[in-house]
Amino acid sequence: MCGMALLSPSPDMRYLVTRHARRPGSAESRMQIVNARIDDVASWLDIAREVEPLFGRMPDFQSTLVRKINQGAAICARCWDEENRDQLAGGALLGGAPPDCWIRWLAVRRSARHQGIGSALVAEALRRFLPPCRVSVHTFGEENPEGRPARRLYERFGFQPGQLIEIQGALRQCYTLCREQQ
Repeated sequence: MCGMALLSPSPDMRYLVTRHARRPGSAESRMQIVNARIDDVASWLDIAREVEPLFGRMPDFQSTLVRKINQGAAICARCWDEENRDQLAGGALLGGAPPDCWIRWLAVRRSARHQGIGSALVAEALRRFLPPCRVSVHTFGEENPEGRPARRLYERFGFQPGQLIEIQGALRQCYTLCREQQ
């Protein structure tokens, strides 16, 4: 059965994962994957606007985000630079019901890409989905060259490409990872 193992019901839970990310040509910064908070909504909406040309229109994103935050099913990557400035660098919305779990949305701010943030978000999502379960995500198909990094990210975690489907007029490919009880 797949269930979300929320580590704490508190919406301000911190320090799930601490990683050090280094952007080429920059000083080292700290990154933590944490539960999103209501006061993060504006930063999430900035990221959503940034990825909208690639993702397509996202109706009701803000209300979905607030609901997921309240459910403890919205995680985000916070980064601090050498001057201790905080930035929300990416996020993921989780969902589904046992035994079918979903990464419903995942995006990383353009300025924060290639630092392992997407990988850290997927790893945290998988940590929360208890095996046995099937974890699915809709991402970009082969026909979309801008979606190649997302496809490679999921493939590195063992997700397998499945059927192509149309969502809001755009082709998406369903990637699935079957996790067995160990």
